[in-house]
Amino acid sequence: MTIHIATPELVVLETESGELTDSNKAQMIIRSALEVKGIEQWSSIEIEDFTYQGNQLIFAKPVKVFIHDILARLIEYFPDI
Repeated sequence: MTIHIATPELVVLETESGELTDSNKAQMIIRSALEVKGIEQWSSIEIEDFTYQGNQLIFAKPVKVFIHDILARLIEYFPDI
């Protein structure tokens, strides 16, 4: 496995094709890369993978939750909910 990019917003790894077919194993590898690079762990991970000529390229990013504007205002107005 080769870590090409590891930032708080993106991790890009390269492995041999088929090495990370299980999504749980892929998440463990991503979490390991974050730890190695000293980056805070993500609560949830979105993973995309691409295979080319015997190699697998994995793109991972943290899942961000979008809160609609009206909901954000309600949360500010009722902070104890």
